[in-house]
Amino acid sequence: MNKTAARFIIPSIAGVLIFLTPISIDGQLTIGIGVITSWIRALMGDYGLHFVVLLTVITSVMTFIGTFLKPGWIQNRALLKELFDVPLIWFALRVAGACFALIYFFQFGPALLRSEDVGGAVFVGIAVNVAAVYIAACIFLPLLTDFGLMEFAGTMARPLFRKLFRLPGRAAIDAIASFVGASAIGLLITIGQHDRGNYSGREASVIATNFSIVSIPFSLVVATVAGIDHLFVPWYGIVVLACLIAAFITPRLRPLSRKSDTYIATPAVEEKPVSSADSSLFQEAWGSALQRAQLAPDLRGFFATGLRNMAFFMFAVITAAMALATMATILVFETPVFAWLGYPFIALLEMAQLPDA
Repeated sequence: MNKTAARFIIPSIAGVLIFLTPISIDGQLTIGIGVITSWIRALMGDYGLHFVVLLTVITSVMTFIGTFLKPGWIQNRALLKELFDVPLIWFALRVAGACFALIYFFQFGPALLRSEDVGGAVFVGIAVNVAAVYIAACIFLPLLTDFGLMEFAGTMARPLFRKLFRLPGRAAIDAIASFVGASAIGLLITIGQHDRGNYSGREASVIATNFSIVSIPFSLVVATVAGIDHLFVPWYGIVVLACLIAAFITPRLRPLSRKSDTYIATPAVEEKPVSSADSSLFQEAWGSALQRAQLAPDLRGFFATGLRNMAFFMFAVITAAMALATMATILVFETPVFAWLGYPFIALLEMAQLPDA
């Protein structure tokens, strides 16, 4: 095995083992990154909420400075400018997220936001766990994306994904990571590939709305709560089949079909022809993977990429997402909106003669 092949094979196998290989621990189905996430969550202990609240405050303060004051130390650094110089709607969401977090943490203000059903569910039940997932996933995600695995799998899956889903073959890694690992991991991959110019706006939208939906660990929780965990395998098979059918249909319907196939960047790695008319698809995939492996980062670059990804999701995503999650939770617990949305499904379930529709 030559050096280039080793740079492709060894990190890619590690990525597959960490992100895509189901394992059973104490009778619970999970994946390697799930174990790492649980370890990080345990390490946070009772201070996970403190970390999230501090993160929301820092994000809001830095966004105010970057958006309105525009100092040179932010404007002259591409990463800081991207993170903290944002449109007003994003500034408003970040400030709202910080306010909601402070209200729950210090237990002042509206009782609804201080309650465990809203504030507790969002900032303890969701935010702390999401932060742990992002910390773990961002560090190791380059194993899937930067060493040739996406090029290899993408070339092999290209005929199927282009024909069925109108997507590049590399979307196969997104789909597997979402189904086996977690939808958040699939979204991390999708956003990263879109920012690098490997996905167009339409392709990223199709992948995010069709493949980053369900995962084995989350589905197992749902099945257990619903009391059908003994039927998990056939049930989850039907869930995946339904998602694949939807992924076949929805890219051909509006609004996804009308989205522009434009790219926001030029791919850092230009794909070059590596095969002749006589070479096989496997040979082309192998050549593409080796091309990417030649430009793979060293150990320092690997962790720099992971930390850059982590900074983006910690500062650009979590605070705004928690603001939206709080608003959605209020709709669930305090308004009949979701009951109204459920009425058509009740009718369908009754037509199917399912119990407890």
